[in-house]
This record gives sequence, structure tokens and C-alpha cells, in this order.
Amino acid sequence: MKSWNKPTPEQVDQALALLVYAEQYRYFFDRLENPEWLEPLRQKGFFRHPPQPIRNDEEGTIRFPPWPEARYLARMAQHKPERVAEIIREMDDTENTNVLGDLVDAMLAIPAEVSAPLVEKAAQWAERPDWLLPEKLGQLIEHWAKGGRTEEALRVASVLLDVLPGERRMEAASKEDCRLPPEPRARFDTWNYEEILKKYYPELVRTAGLPALEVLCDLLEKTIRFSRTREDDHGPEDYSYVRRPAIEEHTQNLGHTIKDALVSGVRDVAELTVRSRKANMEEVVNALERRPWKVFRRIALHVLRVFADQALPLIATRLTNRNLFDDVGTQHEYILLMQASFSRLTEKDQTKILGWIEAGPDIERLREQRQGDNGSAPFDEEITHYREVWQRNQLAWIGSENLPQDWQERYRTLVEHYGEPEHPEFLIYREGGWVGPAIPKSADELKGMSVAEIVEFLKTWRPPDNVFCEPSPEGLGHVLSSVVAQDPGPFAVEAKCFQGLDPTYVRAVLFGLREGFKQARAFDWESVLDLCQWVLAQPREIEGRRVKRMEADPDWSWTRKAIAHLLSAGFDDGAGSIPIHLREKVWHILKPLTNDPDPTPEYEERYGGSDMDPATLSINTTRGEAMHAVVRYALWVRRHMDGQADAEDQPRRGFDEMPEVREVLDAHLDVAQEPSPAIRAVYGQWFPWLVLLDSKWARDNAKRIFPIGQGEEALLEAAWNTYVTFCRPYDNVLDILREQYRHAVERIGCRRDDTRWLANPDERLAEHLMVFYWRGKLSLGEPLLTAFWEKAPDGLRGHAIEFVGRALKQTKGDIPAEILDRLKKLWELRLAIAKKAQQPSDFEKEMAAFGWWFVSDKFDVSWAIAQLFESLQLVHQTDPEHMVLEHLARTVESHPVESAQCLRILAEGDREGWKLYASRDHIRRILAVALRNPTAGKEAERIIHYLGSRGFLEFRDLLEGERRG
Repeated sequence: MKSWNKPTPEQVDQALALLVYAEQYRYFFDRLENPEWLEPLRQKGFFRHPPQPIRNDEEGTIRFPPWPEARYLARMAQHKPERVAEIIREMDDTENTNVLGDLVDAMLAIPAEVSAPLVEKAAQWAERPDWLLPEKLGQLIEHWAKGGRTEEALRVASVLLDVLPGERRMEAASKEDCRLPPEPRARFDTWNYEEILKKYYPELVRTAGLPALEVLCDLLEKTIRFSRTREDDHGPEDYSYVRRPAIEEHTQNLGHTIKDALVSGVRDVAELTVRSRKANMEEVVNALERRPWKVFRRIALHVLRVFADQALPLIATRLTNRNLFDDVGTQHEYILLMQASFSRLTEKDQTKILGWIEAGPDIERLREQRQGDNGSAPFDEEITHYREVWQRNQLAWIGSENLPQDWQERYRTLVEHYGEPEHPEFLIYREGGWVGPAIPKSADELKGMSVAEIVEFLKTWRPPDNVFCEPSPEGLGHVLSSVVAQDPGPFAVEAKCFQGLDPTYVRAVLFGLREGFKQARAFDWESVLDLCQWVLAQPREIEGRRVKRMEADPDWSWTRKAIAHLLSAGFDDGAGSIPIHLREKVWHILKPLTNDPDPTPEYEERYGGSDMDPATLSINTTRGEAMHAVVRYALWVRRHMDGQADAEDQPRRGFDEMPEVREVLDAHLDVAQEPSPAIRAVYGQWFPWLVLLDSKWARDNAKRIFPIGQGEEALLEAAWNTYVTFCRPYDNVLDILREQYRHAVERIGCRRDDTRWLANPDERLAEHLMVFYWRGKLSLGEPLLTAFWEKAPDGLRGHAIEFVGRALKQTKGDIPAEILDRLKKLWELRLAIAKKAQQPSDFEKEMAAFGWWFVSDKFDVSWAIAQLFESLQLVHQTDPEHMVLEHLARTVESHPVESAQCLRILAEGDREGWKLYASRDHIRRILAVALRNPTAGKEAERIIHYLGSRGFLEFRDLLEGERRG
């Protein structure tokens, strides 16, 4: 095994000191291959806080910022699996599936017994899968199953494959409302759902057996309950035969839903459970038939037919069940089982079934139907016809070749008279039946075709007219994207061949290339850029085009946005990124996109406002994403300039090296040309990087980007709120934006009360100021900081104090003494001000937040517990109380009196008693230790008596033990 050198503390500090900018940060982690850096980086807190996604709920799109730390962990997992697993366990939660995908990759590289304790993490991730994450979680299920960790695999599978209720649909019918059954949904698309069941779930079945079957049965039963229009409908009729006439795969099956996927899944798992000998036939059939719904009985009949040689007694019991014989809901599977097994039945059982046929149908039903139609009784001829046709059909169920000789003659006579029944195994047979998803070609079929063949198919295929659940270009495009993403190389080389195709397909190819690039699958960019240039040469609107919503792209606008997203990805630093020699061609494509009409003012008014923050709006519009790409383009150019051999000898010329970027940035700061808040948000989000690229330009344009007092409040809010919520506090940025920080402090509390922003801008402002303070960029008497404490309400001040405490607690190792001294002075000043206040309750949250400082364990214990006691005397509460009590259970050894005093105040402040109950183990330790101290003992006794008066009698034995002692 390869050995690596362990970095010295000096090397770690030197490396981390260079990670000032995002480009350097990403470069470091993407190139780092030494697993010995894991622990030093972990101690520095690098792996604790993964980035969150940026969502657009209205359009269902999400942007997942990459996290180089996760990619590093995935690479190191094979070298230090235990350490990587521990790092993942300590990590904060995130919904960023880009990050989660890398973390699952890491877990896949870790032995099952080491990664299995992370099962609850994986279960949380399974609740929000998107794009490629479901498949990776499916691989993890298989990985754990192969490693013998079936309980963990079952846990994740039950969450990943869970079904959720769909919206109820109401349609009018004949002047009355007719409620149609709601359609349950999964956490991700049906196609991927089926793929997981087919590719990864079987391994779990082979190791777990019946429990794996039970999981899918539970889910299928859940879909049926969610499909009911009445809450009191508990079965057994589920009408599964209507849309799923056959349990086996058949062209008569309609639709492509989660319920269909689960019916097929339960069927396949039941078969595999028998084949892998994880259970016998009787156990599998019983597991199915104890469910109340008919579809499970149908699956059981299907499995009995598949394994007919192993289950003849079970088959005979069901074929001779008159209820099944008469039940249209299970008819198809019953008939197939009859055809396969009638000849194997005993003569007694055959005679029983033939006796039912001899007796004929229920004539009373015919009489009721006839009288209901015209009020008259049926003629004898009608009764005879009805009986004989029914008998012919029932005999067809058995099959002529399976009948005894005399019955074969009777059947031939009936057929000669009434004709041969077609498809007797189906209650209703639909000609031209449709099966499968709304696509004319599956992913596997497309994979088997050359690029030229795919292009030719796309050119010639047309959706059928007036076909139920008809395939659509959108559905075909979705599958095409997935195929391109898995192997983008050939599609990139032949990209020009897609010129002239429908925009839906061109967009699908570009989207697939982007996803492939994100998965580190390199391809040739030049031909792809030629395709992009061709798209931009097309008129944006397509005259006369009319398409149904969600069936095809309305015009070229969506493809133009896809180009912007693709370029943004291609500017990233990594293998396969756009080569710098294509700079001129890239800019000729990117520049027109910065003038795209999307977003229009009407669009922003409709989808922005109180519904969506400008930053989110920007990444889901063409011009907005293009402006993001402009900054990424500039960083891409800068990165390649820095990589030149003589870079250190060249003067830094900022945007003089890339005047095309400056031209676009200047143009879109002109309010007359660009009034969009979404575009202004781009400047806010990238402002620290604009400082990096050209600090003089950033300083000269700060007032234009953040226009204070210029009557452009919406633009100021878009830029500032995006900056403060997206960006970390950088010292060099404070020097430029000090006036903007001052203005933000003055406007605390004036911000509209909405939830559009990814974080509360006032809270993020408070965090920035606290960081600048502990770094020494702001002094205690700084007007900016003083104004914040005067302006901020108690909740916001509390957030600032809590943020400092959380940061202290999350920091591994010692903190420099000068920083701790600076923080002590801040707290002592805030405490003194609170003490002088006429209403201490005005400082309740701020004082309570000191609990985070206390539990951080960074300060001298004597100072920290004295400050905690002072804050408790003022507001009688602390936060987080359970962690404070846990920490007091440790400090009681060295400071028994103070710890007991703090406990007393907390006990008296918890009037409901829930917090006391939850922390009773810590309370018991504090009291037990305090009782052993002569001075603290009296205080502990008083607390025990007080708790007893509140009903907490469990501490009385401590007094008895003290007396015995």
C-alpha cells in the first residue's frame, strides 16, 4: 500500500492561509491526493458545513453548488474508510444533491460494516433525491446487501422508494362533480424508480428474502390507499384490473405510474425470493395474500403459475375456490393459472370446476338486467344464448386441449355455433394497446443505436395522433439526455448532426452534455460550440409553432438557457473544462445571451416579487444565467493567465486583460438598459470575486452595484441581500463596502417580512459583523458595530451572540488568546448594558445565547461559569439548555457551588418541566457531586427538595445516600 507523508502543522497553516479565493480553494481540494490531510483539515472544521442548494420551486429547478471537500472525501474513502465515515457522521445536513452524490460515492468505497452506521444519514438523503442521487443510493442499498448489512439496506430502501399522496383531481361530468382517483407519486421519476427495482434491489432480495418482499408490499399497499377517493375504503376491491389487466408485462397494461412499477416490483421480488430459496412457495404466497387488496391475490396467482411444479396443492386450493372463479378482479391471473394447471388437478377437482360450468351462470342477473333495460323479462331463447356463450367462455378459460374428451366435444359444438372467443383471458381486450413510458424509444434502445441512427430517428419520428398516453418529444428528450450524460463523447463529436432538429431534442443533448461534464466525463468542446452557434443563429421565436404544454419546447428560448448553463459548467476548473484556445468562440456565443429578453419585466413581476428572490430568479432565466457565466468566464480566463510560465512577472491588469467582460458588466449596470433586480443580484452574489478580478473596478462601481439613496431600492435590495446571504465576510470587501454595511445596519427591521431569501439578510449581516469583529477589522467602539447593537432587536442580537458561540464550538483546537480576549470584552460590555436596562426582558434572547459560549469550552471555566450565572440571574433561561446542563455536569467537579447555583436558576425557570425531564441524568450528576461538597451541599439539598415539590421525586435517594454516607 502506498505511504503518504503526514503534513506538519506549519504546512497545514501555510496551505490554508493561501485559500483566500474560491479558485484557490477548489484547486487545492481537487488536486489533494494525500489522505493524511484528512485529520488536520477536519480539526480546522473544513468538513462540517456543506453548501445548501439554490432552489426555484416554481419551475422545479435546483442549482447544486459543488463542494470540493466532498470530492476529496470520495477519493480518500478507499484509503482511510473509518476516518472518512467519521467525518461524514459529524457533518451538518444539506439538501445539496451534488454534495450528497459525492458522499454516497465515498460510502460506496467504504466497506459495508464501516459505512453502515451512517444509515440514518443515508435515510435523510433518500428523502430528497434528485437526478443521479437515486441511482447512487440504489447502489448503496446493493453495496450494503452484499456486505451483509441487510437491516441498513432495508431502512434506506424503504425511504428511497417511499410513495407520497398526490393531489386529488376533480373533473366535471354530467353537471355533477365526479371525483377521479388521486395518483400517488414517488420522490423521483418513475423511470429511475423502476431502474432501481430492476438493477439494485435484487441483491437485497437475495440476502434478506421475505423482509425485502414485505417492504415493497407495504409500499404497494400504501399506493392503493392513497388512490382511494374515500377514506373509509379498506378493500379488497382495488380495480387494479382496469389499468393493469395483466400482472405480467403485456401490451394491454395502461399507463406508467408508481403503482405499476410497484406491482411489477412485488411480482419480480416474489419470484426472486422463491428462486433464491430465501422462502418457500407457501411463505411467499401467504405474505402476499394476507394483504387485503386484490392485486396481491393476483400476484400470488401469477407466482403460483410461474412455479406450478412446486405448488400444486396450493394451486388446487385456489382453482377450486368459487369466489375466485367468479371474481372479475382476479380473472386474468386465475385463467392463466387454470390453463397451466387444470390438467394436473385430480379428477375430483376437475369435476368440481366443470360442475360449476355445467350449472351455468346466474340467470337472475340476466333477468334483473333485462328488466332494468326495458321492464320485460328475457325470452327463453335469450336465456339459452346467454348460458351457452357463458359456458363457451368458461371452457375457453381451461383450454380445449386440457378438457376431458366429452367436454372437448361440447366446446367444439359451442364454438361452431357462437364462434371462437378472442382473448378469453381478458375481461376487455383493447386493440392497439399501449405500454411503457411516454417515449417511443427506451434508454437501452437509444444506447444500442449510433449517433447517426438516433439523429435520423429524431428527424423522422412523429407523435401519434389521438393515442391515450401518447409518447411526446419531451419524454423522448428526457431519455435522450440521460443517454448523452452517460457517454457524452460520441454526441459531442457529432454535435453538428443535431442542427436542424426540433429545439426539444437540441436542448436535451446540451443538457445531457452538461450532466456528463458534471460527472467528470470529458468530451470535445469545439463541435459542441458550433452547435451552440447554430442555435443562436435561429430566430428565438418559431413562427406558427403550437405545442401542448410539457410535450415539447415552445421555441428556442429554453435551448438558449441550456447553452448558458452548459458554458457556466464548462468554465469550472477541472478535467474536461473548456480549453482556453476556444476563448474567442466562447465569447461570441456568450455575449448574445447576455442580451436575451428573458427575464422580461412582466416575468419578474409574475414570478419574482414576494414569491422568489432575485438570485434564484437569475439562475432560472437565460440572461441571468448568462451573466453568471460572464463572471465564471472571467475567472476561467484569469485562471489560465495565472497558470502561464511568466505569470509572476506580469503586472495584474484586471479587466484590461479582458475588456469584453468589463464592457458587459458596465452595460448591465446602466439602469436605463438593465432594470432587472435578478441581473443586479448576480453582481451581489459575485462581488468578492469581482474584487478579486479587478479591485479598482469593483471599488469604482460599488455605488452603482449597491445604489444607496438613488431611488433604486429594488436594485439595492437585490444586490445587497444576495451579497450578504451568499458571500462570506472578506476583509478586503469590507474596506470597499463599509458604507453599504452602515446603510444595512440603519435599515435593520425595515426589510420586507418575507421568506424569499435563502437566509435572513439581517441575520447574515449580524454574522458578517461578528466575524469582522473577532478578526480585529472592527473595534468594540467602532460606529458600525455600536450602531448595530443599538438598532438590532433582541432576537437579532441574540442571533449574533449565538453565532459566535456556535462558531467557537465548531472550531477544533485552541483559539488564539487575542481573539478570546476580544470576545470576552464584547460579552462583558453587552452584559453590563443588559444589567443597566430598565427591562432585562428586552435582552432575554441575547443573554440566553451566552449558553453557546459556555458549552463551546473555549474559555477559562471560572470566567465562563461566572458569566453564565450572571446571565441566568437576569433572564432565568439559557440556550441550548440541554447542552448547558450537560456541560454543568462536567464543570461541577471543579466548580460545584457555581454549577449548583446555575442549576437552581434553570430549574426554577423551567415552569413546564420538559427540559428538566429531558436532562435528568445530567441533573442527577450535578446534584450528586455537589452534595459531596460542604459549601455546595446545602444548595444541592434545596434543589432536590424544590424538584420534589415539582413532582421530580427520583432525586430523593441522593439525600438518603448522603445521610448513609
